[in-house]
Parts: sequence; structure tokens; C-alpha cells
Amino acid sequence: MPAPLRYAIVGTGGIARHHLSQVLERGGIEVVGFSDPCAASLERFGAAHPKAVRHRDPRVMLAKAAPDLVSICAPNRNHCALVLAALAAGAHVICEKPMAMTLAEARRMEAARRRARRHGLINFSYRNCPSFRFAREMIAAGEIGRIQRVNVVYLQSWLGVSSARFSWRNDRKIAGFGALGDLGAHMIDAARFVSGLEIRRVIGLARTLVPNMPDAHGKPRAVTTDTNAAFLAEFEGGGIGTFETSQTAIGYGNHHRIEISGSRGTIAVLSSDDKQIWMNLGDRLSRYASWTTSLPEVAVPTGFVSAQPPPSPAVLADVLRGAKHAYPTFADGVRVQAVLAAIQRSERNGRWATL
Repeated sequence: MPAPLRYAIVGTGGIARHHLSQVLERGGIEVVGFSDPCAASLERFGAAHPKAVRHRDPRVMLAKAAPDLVSICAPNRNHCALVLAALAAGAHVICEKPMAMTLAEARRMEAARRRARRHGLINFSYRNCPSFRFAREMIAAGEIGRIQRVNVVYLQSWLGVSSARFSWRNDRKIAGFGALGDLGAHMIDAARFVSGLEIRRVIGLARTLVPNMPDAHGKPRAVTTDTNAAFLAEFEGGGIGTFETSQTAIGYGNHHRIEISGSRGTIAVLSSDDKQIWMNLGDRLSRYASWTTSLPEVAVPTGFVSAQPPPSPAVLADVLRGAKHAYPTFADGVRVQAVLAAIQRSERNGRWATL
């Protein structure tokens, strides 16, 4: 029996729990280390794994624990330095999105990964949705023809409710982005993944519509990240993309929808109902009168659902054991970061930005 994979986590916030549970579900994993600057959080998180190295300095933890695989779940500001440290320690890396604070950082991370000859995954988790993968396959097979329009929406409401509290995600110096990076990164990658196309140029608008929020002690804190953003995009081939994201959309807990129209049909998918797909294949279905002016809902084929790959954080564990899963790479992260940077550039300059 092969030795278990040695796994560690840097950053023990909420998303780290998802990484840990999903990786452990694969079996054959030994949790060997945790790191977080907050000692109390670190102790609470590591209590279930008393043999694991726990240290506030991630470099000390990496040196002592010698992990094969590391999840970087720290705030965005720390991604680059922590990924470089993990790669230098010989580990393969899972990094949360957005990949970095800047395009230059993202490129540096990918260059370091190549030099280290290690795997690097960005946690663009919506690639795992059965409906997203099925839509991708249908589009790649030419079922909707040449792509003409791509509409992507990702709406949340957590900043629009009275119980919301200030966190590092609302501080531009730590997060780098607000809705644009946190949700927009998913939107951009999902659009690329499902359509199979890259974005050529963009023009965007980002606004902070919640000026301040109370922190955990009730003290008002200024929100310096965008809470709402939208952008237009031109895809290769000339298709037009419209993207909208908000963290203040009351009534939407986690609403991520993609609709793509081509010369022969339209396909739409929704992350919260990811075993269904909405599609109209145009003239080929004209004998069904009601189908010509609507998007009928159909189930994703059962075999397609059962063949679903493991969650993103667990994919690398399987790959390191010889599985052939495709996954969102650091190169994908760089491409998404390039689009985010172009949107920011266009917003500052008030004109289209070319990638």
C-alpha cells in the first residue's frame, strides 16, 4: 500500500474547512500541518489533528511538516508569498481564488511552479458542476453553433443584510478586490470553461455601494472594496459578453448563472440547480411549438452526473496518485487575473482594455 499523502493548510478560516473535508474524503491522506497568524483559531482548527504541526509562521510549519500537498486559504494579499514558500518546500499547491493581488504576482507564481515542476491548482470550483461540464461538452460539439453572446451573473446578498460584519474581504489592502475578484474570478473562469473561448478585451465599472460596516465590536469600518461590478467583454470570434456581480443583491444567497447563445441554439446553467440544464436548439426542435420561444429545462444525463470529478481541492490528491483528472491550473489563474487587471485598467481609464 502506498504511503499516505502528507497534507497541510495555511490559513484556517471558513474556506479551509471545506478544503480539509473534501481532501480527507478521498482517503489515504495524513494531515501533517496547519498555519495561521491567529493562535486561537489555529488551535481550534487543529484540535482534531493533535499530531499535526501547528505554527503561526507558515515557513516553520512547512519545514517541520514536509507536506506533499498544501492548501493556501489565507487572505489574497498573502497568496503569492505563501505559494512561493510552499513550492520552495517541495509541495504541490492548491490556492484559493483570486490567484493573486496583481497580474505580476500571478505570473511570478506560475513561473515558480514551472521551475519547481509541481502541480498548481486554483480553486475554481464551479468547473465541477455537472451542468457546467455538460454545457461545455455540448458547445464543444457544435450543438449551439458559433457563439454570439455570453451572459454571466453572480449575485450574493451578504453585504446587504443588517447582520453583516466587516472582514478582511472588505479591505482593499488585504483583499485587492471585492465582488469583482471574489465572485468575478469565478465568472470569468466559468465563462472560459463552458464556452471554450478566451476574452479579447473588456470595459468595466466597479462601485462601493456600502460605504461602511460595523466590525465584530460594533465599530464602523470603511468598506474600500467594490460591492458591485459589471463589465462588457468581447470574446475571440466576436461574441459579446455581459457580466454582472453583486454582494448586495437582496434575495440572492449564491446565484451563479451562465447563458450562452450561438447561431443554432442557447444553453443556460445555474450553479444552485446543477443537475439541470436549460436549452433550445432552434430549428431542430421547431416541431415542438412551445420550445421555439422558451428554454425548456432538461436533466443532465445520469451517466454524466455519476462521472463527476472530485471537488477541486481533492483533485490534486487524486492526480498525485496517478489519476488523469483535468483541473484549473495556475495558467488558468493567470488568464483570469489578466482579465481582472484589464477590467480595473478600463475602469480607471474609462475605455476598452485589450488583453
